Amino acid sequence: MSYMLEEFVKNVKGFLMSPVEAFKQTGAKTLGAAYQYYTMLLVIFTILYGIVTLAVGAFMFNSYVQELSMVPLVGKLLSAQLAKFGAFVMVAELFYVYAVFLALLFGVFLAGFLLHVFVILMDGKKGVKETLKTTMFAATPGLLLGWIPLVCIIGWVWSFVLLILGFRDNNGLSFEKAVLVVIIPVILVLILLVLGISVVSTFLGALVSLLPTPFSK
Repeated sequence: MSYMLEEFVKNVKGFLMSPVEAFKQTGAKTLGAAYQYYTMLLVIFTILYGIVTLAVGAFMFNSYVQELSMVPLVGKLLSAQLAKFGAFVMVAELFYVYAVFLALLFGVFLAGFLLHVFVILMDGKKGVKETLKTTMFAATPGLLLGWIPLVCIIGWVWSFVLLILGFRDNNGLSFEKAVLVVIIPVILVLILLVLGISVVSTFLGALVSLLPTPFSK
């Protein structure tokens, strides 16, 4: 157990301080070892993210209850009724945090397989195993900082940079091709989101146009 902990700390320091050297050492590591490392990071992230989510949620809920109590005449009555939903809000937040945990626990494989499609497109020399390992190890800064509001953006951008370095060093890609492997999926997802929003908005606009004139105004 102590060896695993030492190896975990060593890997974290390596991917944060000298990622190029750290990626060179991952060649001898098994996919199982990479997933164990990723899972340990994920557990730490989930605990810290859960604490922050519950604390922020409780603060916002209590603040809203207090503001509602200031409403003249019915404020105290409404706030007293709303306060009864406090336990529900906490349980809902716990459910959300657990859902995020499961999504990241299994989603890393989906992300790795999808990224490997573009590794193949760029004539990568290694198999899907190396792509999965790179995806798991590159998540280090994102999971370490992802629970901190606003700072999480830096963590996930950092992880994208590590993905590029990992694909360059572990998959036999040039730097330019490694950038494309990471950037193309992001662009495709953004296009999908824009098209999805456009479909929904145009559909809702068509529905509104079908309403009688008094209701559409």
